[in-house]
Amino acid sequence: MRTALAYEWWRLRTLRSTWWTAAATLMVTALLALAFGALIKDMSADRGQAVPVSELLVIMLTKSPLTPVTAGALGVFAMGHEYRYGTIRTTLALTPRRSVAFGAKAVSIAAFSAVLALANLAVAWAVALPVLAGESLSGVPAALLVRVHIGHVLLVAGWGLAGVALGALIRSQTVALLTLLAVPFVVEPMLRAVLANSGQSLLERVAMFLPFTAGSAMTGAADAGSALLDSGAQLGPLAGGVVFLALITAKTAAAATAFRRRDA
Repeated sequence: MRTALAYEWWRLRTLRSTWWTAAATLMVTALLALAFGALIKDMSADRGQAVPVSELLVIMLTKSPLTPVTAGALGVFAMGHEYRYGTIRTTLALTPRRSVAFGAKAVSIAAFSAVLALANLAVAWAVALPVLAGESLSGVPAALLVRVHIGHVLLVAGWGLAGVALGALIRSQTVALLTLLAVPFVVEPMLRAVLANSGQSLLERVAMFLPFTAGSAMTGAADAGSALLDSGAQLGPLAGGVVFLALITAKTAAAATAFRRRDA
């Protein structure tokens, strides 16, 4: 496993696209954090209704959609490039045990995604502190900040694993990437809308268990006096995290099984 991990890390860090994509993500995170902060403060002033500083901080720190998408895309590329350019044969020649090869790829992407999440949190803090300079952060619960930071890192790492799994299951890099984007941003919102308007309380609750909907609960502001985020339509942070990570683990296990049984 150590050799396989070293190979995957070497492959990941020597691709220029990895670093360009990560740098672009950090820039977008900074811009979105600044935009979220300015927009919400302006809305609060116009409406005369103050948004709790806890919620504003959570939004600025974690609500950039590009960070998880980037992690997922890197996961798709990690598998998709192998099939697109035929390098899967080289990978399997170096690591004949397919379970080890897949595991090394999944671990390397998850680890890089976690580091990317931490870097984005650092950038978001660098933007949030000046924007919130006139606000008192002493009332922001430390437990909330710890939970949100851990949730964000796990969410982004989960997206990375989802990308690896889709790349292995679908093989086509383009189709896997489109699927990665379509499910959380098109399919799940449509399903939530249908289930929420069904008039059946059971179906409305089922909507909370959709994978990426559940995952977003990990960085929700339910305990921050939410004024903007509809926390009532989500599971709690712990339950959401359990559901999201369980579903991602199941998908990754299915992908590992398919990768082990299929021809290169």
